[in-house]
Amino acid sequence: MTPALTLDELLNWSDETTQRWLQFLAANPAVQQLPCGIYGTDTVLGLVRHIVAVEMRHSQRLAGLPVTSYEEIPQNSLEALATLHTQTFERLRSLLADPAQDWAAKMEFTTLSAGTMSATRRKLLAHAVLHSIRHWAQVATLARAAGCPPKFAGDLLASSALD
Repeated sequence: MTPALTLDELLNWSDETTQRWLQFLAANPAVQQLPCGIYGTDTVLGLVRHIVAVEMRHSQRLAGLPVTSYEEIPQNSLEALATLHTQTFERLRSLLADPAQDWAAKMEFTTLSAGTMSATRRKLLAHAVLHSIRHWAQVATLARAAGCPPKFAGDLLASSALD
């Protein structure tokens, strides 16, 4: 065993974290509506939409699929966003399992906030997987400040991803 983390392991941690948050938000709908100014969103649910949008759009790029426009992504349905997250992570797992994928290949793509960018497929996958972890930590801060802390830890140490 090497001490390096694989993208499979990070994908599992990210998915587990997102699933915990989606369950928490479904059980605590008031948290979905907390004010949130992160990435220009108005509410926590808006930030969840951003999290899922980034995962989904990068997975589509990696799979060579047409990229869904941001406007087409559901705005007010946690359930719809949860479904998109599940579909996205199924796609990412399929790509990771495919030995024909060239993860060193460079891709050029256009983002909503940074314009045209270039990155290896590996870097784009890593971003898709780790981007949400950063934002879930922000959601945790908002939930705690509102007096509704989650009953789970989001840290890798508390995850079953590496077990």
